[in-house]
Amino acid sequence: MKTQSFGYNAGYTLGCSSLLASLVYFFASNWGSLDRWQKFAPIMILLAALYGLSVYLAGRPGRQFLSRLSLFSCCITFGVALLVIGQTYNSHADSYALYAVWCAASIVFALQVNWQPFTVLAYILGTLAYWLYFFPNTGFVDYEDVEAIGILSLLAFINGLLYYLVRTNRLRGAFLAATAFTVLNGIVILLSNSFAYEDYAQIFNVAAVVLFAVWVRLFIREANQPYLLGTGLFVSVYLIMKYIELLLHFEAGESFFILSLLFAGLFIWGSAKWIQYVKSLVPPDDADGGEDQKESGKALRHWIVRVLTITAIFVGTVIGAVSLIGFLILIFDLEEPLNVLNGAGLFLTIAMTAARKLNPVIRYSLLSIGLCIGVGSALFDEFTLLLLVYLVVCALMFTFATGLAERSMFFAAAVTIAGLWLFMLLDDTVQVLLLLTCVMPVISWLHRFVPVGTFRSAMRWCGYYSFLTLFLLLTFASQRYEYDLLYFIVLLACIVGAHRLGERAAYRVTFGFWTLFVFWKYYDTAWKLLHKSWSLALIGCLLLLVTYWLERKFRNAPEERLSDIRPRVRSFWMAAVVVACLMLLSVQIGRSETILARGETVYLELLPLDPRSLLQGDYVQLRYTVSEPFGRDWTDNTPEESGKVSVVLARSPSGVYQFKQLYDKSYALQPGEVVLNGKWRSWRTIEYGIEHFFVPEGTGMDVERTAKYAEVKVASNGDALVARLLPNLP
Repeated sequence: MKTQSFGYNAGYTLGCSSLLASLVYFFASNWGSLDRWQKFAPIMILLAALYGLSVYLAGRPGRQFLSRLSLFSCCITFGVALLVIGQTYNSHADSYALYAVWCAASIVFALQVNWQPFTVLAYILGTLAYWLYFFPNTGFVDYEDVEAIGILSLLAFINGLLYYLVRTNRLRGAFLAATAFTVLNGIVILLSNSFAYEDYAQIFNVAAVVLFAVWVRLFIREANQPYLLGTGLFVSVYLIMKYIELLLHFEAGESFFILSLLFAGLFIWGSAKWIQYVKSLVPPDDADGGEDQKESGKALRHWIVRVLTITAIFVGTVIGAVSLIGFLILIFDLEEPLNVLNGAGLFLTIAMTAARKLNPVIRYSLLSIGLCIGVGSALFDEFTLLLLVYLVVCALMFTFATGLAERSMFFAAAVTIAGLWLFMLLDDTVQVLLLLTCVMPVISWLHRFVPVGTFRSAMRWCGYYSFLTLFLLLTFASQRYEYDLLYFIVLLACIVGAHRLGERAAYRVTFGFWTLFVFWKYYDTAWKLLHKSWSLALIGCLLLLVTYWLERKFRNAPEERLSDIRPRVRSFWMAAVVVACLMLLSVQIGRSETILARGETVYLELLPLDPRSLLQGDYVQLRYTVSEPFGRDWTDNTPEESGKVSVVLARSPSGVYQFKQLYDKSYALQPGEVVLNGKWRSWRTIEYGIEHFFVPEGTGMDVERTAKYAEVKVASNGDALVARLLPNLP
């Protein structure tokens, strides 16, 4: 019953997500057929209706999830309304204030309804608001190292605090904890980069080592394998970055490469021991849980070990291959060292192919080093015969390996080497991909003649998944409609076939390829925003109708009693939040309408650009002549470029308003003068809050060519809105 309920909830969620995405795309297309009130009224009615729907569903048995989903959609709609108002009145695109207000509403919703999606939404919006506050998309802010470090360190601290709050059960959400953990470690690694922050990198190098040590100790004590995996991945990234820094900072001599080889060897050996240790850990929950929980834990540990193994092999290969190449070149002091590299690569490859009893991590790391050195030198020397040798080695390793993961790795290596060899012969990427695409189904089909076992399974699925991947690459390389249509048909046939055969993994992966193909190749590159809006609306409606029909037909009885779900969302506070959201939107609309109706008309000369907002659609970014009021006349007596500022603009004989002076309260405005509020940006630039003008999708370049002036409405308090762009003064 839980699985059935999960399926229905997933259907409703996907349907609502499609409809909300349709709403965002519709307004992002900036459809010119609607006036301001035709945009505002429906979206505010929708916001209120979604809250009413959540209250109604909260009073019905078995509808707790849908009640929360409706309330979550209400919160999303509030954000869309903010976006639409900003777009309509040409407020800042992707302004930090917009996301901050939306985040505040999400936090209030999260406090009233204890549901993780609200927390996740609040986290995403809060992070966007924080980032855009310090790094706005208008202009370029050049921070000193200390300032940039402070900004990033504060963000790391906030994420560390969030992770602590989730760990201590003061906040809920596994996703929030994992994301905060990832951001915290990523920022610490970034700050330890000696090229970006040379004077302070050593401090953060120490901080990174201490942080990783704390994580390892903490997660070993808890037997927390997922976070041990995450820590291992971050340590791997950190080690590669440090190796590259050392390689570029210091003279790469013999001693350096010898130490690098020793480090690579120790890393590979230590990784092998570490993986054995992680495999031996059994979380307390698994030891005390039931059979299902034990099986789930076992499967999770299996995948964790795989990822750790691949990560260790990758890091060891990168460091070991570079170190060995440098060592051999310096030791032999040859002008043409390719023969030595070919010999070393071939020796390592053959030796590790034969050493079947060696620890898998050590063996595969050394084998990967040999393949990288050998294949790279053979390509550089155009030695096609040697490439065939490495291809045979990979084929043998695929045949005699024991695990599916190892076989998959060597199959991928064999396909890559075969592609390189064919490219050296044909010098045509499309032909190479076409040949390999045709070969993969044959390999998959040949599994029928192999005895049952992991080798049979590896042939079938490696060939099948490689076929899907190579065919997808072929559609991009060829840019031919025939390949696109054929791939689309083949994918649908594979999806139907996998479903009929009951192959759940193949069905999911193939459906993923189909989704990637449709959305990446066509939906994101060919279709306009309005087309996406209508198609998503259709998909959303179909999903909701089909889910509702299936639920009515097959669901036996509600899973929740009416008394269990009655009323958190019907509380007075929840209604107050929704009313406050509507009032906030109304105030913003009223304020902007007042400026447009009563503000003084000012014409400013501009220079437009043409980017796209994250959620609001296309706009032209405006740079005014009054944005740099002092130009080259900057002197020591000019005020500091920070904080808020007001300027006096005076009408010139041509009708264009120009900068006259900075404004203070003691100045008396003259006829033909207005005060315009702004704030300082870097490079002696003032930002007035009128730097964006939203346009229908695809029209930005036309505006860029024709617009020369902006008609701006300025209120008596100095606030302003862009009314329209003009090719000439009226």
